[in-house]
Amino acid sequence: MNQEERESKIDAILGGLRDRTEFPDVPIHLWITGAERGKPGEPDFEEWMKICTQMVDAYRRDTGRRDTDSSFAIFVRTYGRREYEK
Repeated sequence: MNQEERESKIDAILGGLRDRTEFPDVPIHLWITGAERGKPGEPDFEEWMKICTQMVDAYRRDTGRRDTDSSFAIFVRTYGRREYEK
């Protein structure tokens, strides 16, 4: 799968989340540079972790339940929460 196909699939997945006002937009490049290749301390990884924290918090506000299964929750559980502007 090439870069363009990956970005298209990621965009399709995020399309459903964008309808919810509390969920932040996730720049597609962060899925690749932050999530797949990033390491703690790198700027893209740290930005990715802020978005993961926001997504987990938004899920809780939206559903009233803790997110424990999503990719975002796994990153937060593994690497810890990151502060973001609310």
